[in-house]
Amino acid sequence: MGRIFLVRHGETVWNRAATYAGSTDLDLNETGIRQAALVADRLSEQKIGAVYSSGLTRARQTAEVIAERFGLTVTQVPELNELDYGEWEGIPEADVPVRYQELFEAWRANPSEVPTPAGESLAELRDRAYPAFMRIADENRHQDIVIVAHKSTNRVLLCCLMEMDINLYRQIGQGNVAINVLNLRDDGRMIVEQVNESCHLSPKGLDVEPLSA
Repeated sequence: MGRIFLVRHGETVWNRAATYAGSTDLDLNETGIRQAALVADRLSEQKIGAVYSSGLTRARQTAEVIAERFGLTVTQVPELNELDYGEWEGIPEADVPVRYQELFEAWRANPSEVPTPAGESLAELRDRAYPAFMRIADENRHQDIVIVAHKSTNRVLLCCLMEMDINLYRQIGQGNVAINVLNLRDDGRMIVEQVNESCHLSPKGLDVEPLSA
């Protein structure tokens, strides 16, 4: 039996500015680098056997800080990249409903089927990310691993695991460097035990309960 610690990457300048950042390849900002160290501290007492990330720099940088604690290298999996927002990349979130009113309303109502302009739908994200995620899980069923990915990617994966309609993905919180704990049972089931755990970002830092065993 193993566990997957599914983590969102640290902060970028576009996260701070509430700007759509999907396929755009961004570095962590200074806050994101500090957050990566904090999530690495939070995971440091676990017995991690492998670390994976999406193919985007912000996820890889976060994963590298974690992997260093365990003397591991990061395996990149591009299928776990964030949703491609197409023409919305780099546009402030508040501006999109004004500039793309009709399409934005349709996308908000049915993101699984309505793609962003020149971008992806949630169904397309699911169809590339979920098989890759399950392949990683099957290859690591008997050890604990870390996967660092993205806000929408993680939400869609969690919807799949909890058998939720992916159109409800916004109901799942995913802060920067939030941890989701997934338990790989010997009978083949995967149990979602914790979602959006961010205690390591609290003022008390690591003075929190241990992650579920």
